[in-house]
Amino acid sequence: MEREDLPVLWAMATLPNIGATADSSVPLPLPGASEAPEPFADLADPWRHFEAVGGCFLVATVDGHVAAMGGFRPRCDRPGRIEILRVRVHPALRRRGLGQALMSALEAHARAKGFREAWLDTATNQPEAMAFYASLGYRETGRETRTEWHWTLVYYLKELPRP
Repeated sequence: MEREDLPVLWAMATLPNIGATADSSVPLPLPGASEAPEPFADLADPWRHFEAVGGCFLVATVDGHVAAMGGFRPRCDRPGRIEILRVRVHPALRRRGLGQALMSALEAHARAKGFREAWLDTATNQPEAMAFYASLGYRETGRETRTEWHWTLVYYLKELPRP
């Protein structure tokens, strides 16, 4: 990941992730955002919020353009467990194996750092994401709803066996 990639990562973080998510009409060279979106402030400095705390942040490119991103950081409350965050695949490139490759790489980096479990969440308004994580061996461990939400968070966990 390069610093000049940040505006595109910020733009990708706010793209819709609900409904039929594959959309070939979205231009591959995404116009960058001017700043990290407030809900994803950790993307303003992924090195500090992921790498420096013992995690990892990966960016995949296709033809020199940002195509996918995602990271993990250790869970302070659960030694040996990581939390996977900010997983996104460019809408024009979804359903081509990039997400699976990204998740495999994140899990491999976590195993290499000695982590044994991966935890993540998604929401019920993203059924494609729910099916995707289940297909990768993540098992649902709980749900959370709040009156101000129009969705339900779904929590997943996967053991990261040693190779």
